[in-house]
Amino acid sequence: MDVLHVIHQFAPETRGGSESYVLDVARAQRDRGLAVGVLTGSMAAWPQVGVEKLEVEGLPVWRLHRDDFFFDHHAKLWHAGVDEAYGRLLRELRPKLVHVHHWVRLSCHLVQQAEALGIPTVVTLHDQYTSCPRAFRMRADDPACSRVLGGASCGPCVPKYGHETEGELALGVELFAASLRAELSAARAVLVGVDTTADLLSRFSSVPRARYTTLPLGYRPRWPGLPRLEAPAPGEPMRLAYWGGVGRHKGLGVLVDAVRMLQDDATLRGRFALHVLGGFESAEFEAELRERAAGLPVTFHGAFTPAQLRAAAPHVGVFPSTCMETWGIVLDECAELGLPAVVSNLGALPGRVEPRGANAWGLVSEGGNASSLAHQLRRMVSEAGLWERLQQAVPAATLGLDHHVEALQGVYHRANLAGPMGFAPPVPLAERLRFLRVQQDSAHTRLLPPGGPR
Repeated sequence: MDVLHVIHQFAPETRGGSESYVLDVARAQRDRGLAVGVLTGSMAAWPQVGVEKLEVEGLPVWRLHRDDFFFDHHAKLWHAGVDEAYGRLLRELRPKLVHVHHWVRLSCHLVQQAEALGIPTVVTLHDQYTSCPRAFRMRADDPACSRVLGGASCGPCVPKYGHETEGELALGVELFAASLRAELSAARAVLVGVDTTADLLSRFSSVPRARYTTLPLGYRPRWPGLPRLEAPAPGEPMRLAYWGGVGRHKGLGVLVDAVRMLQDDATLRGRFALHVLGGFESAEFEAELRERAAGLPVTFHGAFTPAQLRAAAPHVGVFPSTCMETWGIVLDECAELGLPAVVSNLGALPGRVEPRGANAWGLVSEGGNASSLAHQLRRMVSEAGLWERLQQAVPAATLGLDHHVEALQGVYHRANLAGPMGFAPPVPLAERLRFLRVQQDSAHTRLLPPGGPR
């Protein structure tokens, strides 16, 4: 095997942005004559760690199942059984290179174990996970957390069972941080989509900025051969649209609140409508969002296909994330459709619609601020000539998938010639076992009767 991609989840079980990217890249690499496979984690636990083999669009896929509950928890990042199964698979497949995209639902020895077997590794970071146990750097009191990863700053925020001591929480965060620093240290290259992501990750996780290499993600056109969508017709309501996963961290509550502010302006009623395409993250959030949108010109379409998105014929893409996005494939889709965008000022999105040295093709609002978002949406709906000016600046094309895969081949070639950066040591096994004992003892305090076991 030439390349083994390793990711936390994959089609057909899930079909998010990271999964779509890996599937596109793997297919393109296969079409170039490479032998490519995918190792993925799973949402479903088995009674014991196990691997099932399947085929997804002609690609061999190995789906690895953990055997424990709550395996997304940051304090359960390491799993000895997964390490053993992963090692067996590496020795069986002998890939020439391992490309790691995530660790969740797997273990934190993916890079180090491959390197120990003499297999070069490359990492692509698709979110903020290496700097945040919650992955999105969102706290209850801070939707865009700028604290440095560590036990003192992250202990109060991380998901918890409820019985842990402050010391255990801090120890778990420090172990999480050390584990991922060791992984990034052992890799031959660590890729991010934009410079902004590299800057933020370096600042938040105390990883050297030189560790990161910027490589824009490749994009496979969703509507090849079709023209851009048409401009709003005279007198036609402007169709604002959000598409993607309908989750709280994507700013959908802020968006609905902003739409209500527009609706309260009598001069704008009937001049716009909002379309939301995508599945809800939970039934609870769906009920909350529908209640907030009652009486507003908002349509919830649910899960959708690219054809259904195009059929909705939006005029503006609106992506008001309250988390620090690291890329935003929806902006590639927006550009292909020829639409201006409205985004929040967090993470990578603003730099993509307001690129340095180029004309802006979107507007930027303050993340989490419904009034700021309403102001920019009001401009888009009512400011004469604004839509046309932004639409003319929409890039003709983002980095094509073929060019991206060609660039990846260069990264792979250099990875075979380079060595790990080596800025952080591995975590000793004894340290991991000590933390397991701490976890076990704190859990037992909730189970034992007063006075201890009898």
